[in-house]
Amino acid sequence: MALLFAVAVCLCATPMASSQEFPFRNTSLPFDERVKDLVGRLTLEEMVAQMSHGGANNNGPAPAIPELGINPYQWGTECISGDVDAGPATSFPESIGLAAAFDYQLLYTFARAVSNEVRAKNNNYTAHGDYSFHTGLSCWSPVINILRDPRWGRNQETYGEDPWLSGYLGRAYVTGLQGNNSRYVEANAGCKHFDVHGGPENIPVSRFSFNANVTTRDWRMTFLPQFRACIEAGAWSVMCSYNSINGVPACANKELLTDILRNEWGFKGYVVSDQGAIENIMSAHHYTNSTVATAEVAVNAGTCLEDANEEDNVFASIGQAVSEGLITDATVIDAVSRLFLVRMRLGEFDPPEMNPYTKLKVEDYVQSEAHRQLSLEAAMASAVLMKNDMTMGMTLPITTPVNSACVVGPFINDPSLYFGDYSPTLMPEYIVTVQDGLQDAMISKALSYAEGCTDGPKCK
Repeated sequence: MALLFAVAVCLCATPMASSQEFPFRNTSLPFDERVKDLVGRLTLEEMVAQMSHGGANNNGPAPAIPELGINPYQWGTECISGDVDAGPATSFPESIGLAAAFDYQLLYTFARAVSNEVRAKNNNYTAHGDYSFHTGLSCWSPVINILRDPRWGRNQETYGEDPWLSGYLGRAYVTGLQGNNSRYVEANAGCKHFDVHGGPENIPVSRFSFNANVTTRDWRMTFLPQFRACIEAGAWSVMCSYNSINGVPACANKELLTDILRNEWGFKGYVVSDQGAIENIMSAHHYTNSTVATAEVAVNAGTCLEDANEEDNVFASIGQAVSEGLITDATVIDAVSRLFLVRMRLGEFDPPEMNPYTKLKVEDYVQSEAHRQLSLEAAMASAVLMKNDMTMGMTLPITTPVNSACVVGPFINDPSLYFGDYSPTLMPEYIVTVQDGLQDAMISKALSYAEGCTDGPKCK
């Protein structure tokens, strides 16, 4: 029995040991050569598995490849106002608030803080074999769509209505998040949602099936410039959106993903779909009539990675599309190569001691005093003050002594209402409510409160 066990251990350990000798782990070789070696060792089935597990919920992680000593990889992580839904993290203002500060350095410093926490937590998670949703290094951020329609439910995630400002701040976020190491990326940015995306939510049409009819002039001057700024800043990922553009779904739009993104802008990274956007090509846009045809148009357009709903994984049909001659081997190899290039730049296949980011620890960054102070400064900078107009009788400053005050509204003492979409885990111990703040500011003064609404912030 002992002999059999020893033989089994040797057999299991051999691939892991020999994998260290593969050229893709040779740090003296250029990244492109290493990627070519790695991808050249994969079967079509293994490549399809990598392309069809983009991260959300049970759609991730991308599976391990044991014979090459390659671990699973989690592609789905939200980092827009902090490291979201992966345990404790410092929370920062929503993007629309940060944009109101008009401060490039603030955005850059904020993104550096987020990246530090994302990497520190990932170091801890992977050390314990945890590759679950939101634990990875590939961020689905920033959101640089243009705020045009107030009916869109995610306007607060944008930098506003100005393409120039959105590109300017998007550049700050990308450079801050990815870090300044010449060899390694700390966490990779993913600019979204590409493109002409932003509402309405569901009336008169759904954002999942919306067709954006846009002129070339408007497309080039309003909806593309901020994405180009992201690419020029070095972003390694772009997320294609749910909508169609002039009748062609974004994730199946070759003009968008190949002609403009790759050929015109020189993008070297990967394109990931929004969650369920590949399935929507068929089910919402009715652009195709089968999963094989849907995989064909998406992959040939330039989508590398499907973030699928749990029950709908279109890219699992890539193998069949290849066998039918609808997708070439070269197209699949290019897509998978882009995925592994990013993983290499993140340092996955290098000795940990070579990568300075592998040394980051949770206790040094997550909810650190410096990060909480930065969050406070960002919140103060994001505040927009009303004009103190002479014609209004100079409301401010209040010169009459205040001995009492009454505060009305549902936001008085409910911390859950202070956070927007995709915010980090709520940590009450670090939250100062309106009530708490006023009590501290008006010590010994009379304060009274009234919620005002019984149905929360909707106040119907």
